[in-house]
Amino acid sequence: MKQIWALIPLKNFARAKTRLAGALGAEVRRALTLAMARDVVAALASSRAVTRVILVSDIPHLENLIDIDGVGYFNTGLAQGLNEDLTTAARWAGTQGATDVLIAHGDLPQLTSQAIDRFILGAGRSTEYKVRAAACKEGSGTNLLFAPLPLPLPLVFGKNSLAGFHQAAAEAGMAIEVVRDSVLETDIDELADLKALAAAHARGEFVGAATAALLLSTMKARPTTSAAKCSKRHPVSAIF
Repeated sequence: MKQIWALIPLKNFARAKTRLAGALGAEVRRALTLAMARDVVAALASSRAVTRVILVSDIPHLENLIDIDGVGYFNTGLAQGLNEDLTTAARWAGTQGATDVLIAHGDLPQLTSQAIDRFILGAGRSTEYKVRAAACKEGSGTNLLFAPLPLPLPLVFGKNSLAGFHQAAAEAGMAIEVVRDSVLETDIDELADLKALAAAHARGEFVGAATAALLLSTMKARPTTSAAKCSKRHPVSAIF
């Protein structure tokens, strides 16, 4: 019987979402990063296909910050880098009984348990592919990766990671199945992504509870136009 463990890498919140630094101050970026991570964890914890959810990080007491029952924590200690830490965590998960891993990034605030189950269960319909990847909206990055253990190819998350995974798979003599799904594509990296998320929430589209609450609270605290112009770094509400 498959034991599918979800691994969620999270780096120090103070260094997270630096591409939003021109628009959002450090405290707001931290709150946004934590809210999105909570929503990703909640979706994975509600998935029927996922057996266990593990946070992969060196953030002290991260499980208390996430505050969702049943979530595990793999402390990376002296972090070696995203791919190295995830590889070590995946190897450890295999020693604990995991048969497969689902690596999911923590900035997918519209992720749902249904989308996760579709992504995982769809992998069992074809014997041609060992690895399944969910592309980002630009088609260059990898938001989720589903693979058996031990990992059949090296992890190459980072810029243009999808091309990197295709190359690694080709070198290993295998193929990767790439999934395009509007829910799985919605990562938040740029200011335009955040504006699109706020617009989706305003239209009544699903946004995870923690992120939606942050958007709502900041909208209530919207500064005046003159006050917003005085600062280069605004709270979330000031940029919409």
